[in-house]
Amino acid sequence: MSHAKREGWSLPEFLDWERGQDRRYELVDGEALLMAGGTQAHALIAANLVAVLRPFLRGTPCRPSGSDLRIPIPSTGNLRYPDVTIDCGRFDPASHDASDPRIVFEVLSQSTGWYDQTRKLRDYEAVSSIHQYICVSQSEARVSIWLRDGEHRFKAQDDVLDGAIALALGEAMPMIWLRQIYEGLPFMAPPSEVEGV
Repeated sequence: MSHAKREGWSLPEFLDWERGQDRRYELVDGEALLMAGGTQAHALIAANLVAVLRPFLRGTPCRPSGSDLRIPIPSTGNLRYPDVTIDCGRFDPASHDASDPRIVFEVLSQSTGWYDQTRKLRDYEAVSSIHQYICVSQSEARVSIWLRDGEHRFKAQDDVLDGAIALALGEAMPMIWLRQIYEGLPFMAPPSEVEGV
């Protein structure tokens, strides 16, 4: 992430400024941070996630979106653009914000992995509608998951290295296979027919 020229913004000031920008920025601790471009692996994983989530969510009030949808963090004044969001709120064609984000995915890189699993984790935890936070490695088949516990805090689950992950979307808990998430990556073998992919 690169820095914008100005610091010390409130969320309303930043949103007003952001409307006139050609590039996308996150607001973190009053500072506008330019969102850097991702690798081909990052882009492919994010596209795979949206593609595999869409059929699961068809017929429900939920829908997947890519990194164009933002999530304001009222308690910190920060503004985040997750790589993929499952939004289950009212659809507003003109809104730039997720109306009711339930699950957030970030695709990790060596330069952002620590940040995504600490600073962003805290921001997403502060949004009560987010039930699950999922971090997807782009260098190996590894998915890290946090779920809300009884005290409404994110609790780390065991990393998933093979098989499938359950999505915290009510009682149905749909499963998505790691092979679907990593399809097309050189370290992932082609999907098998047994997994229905």
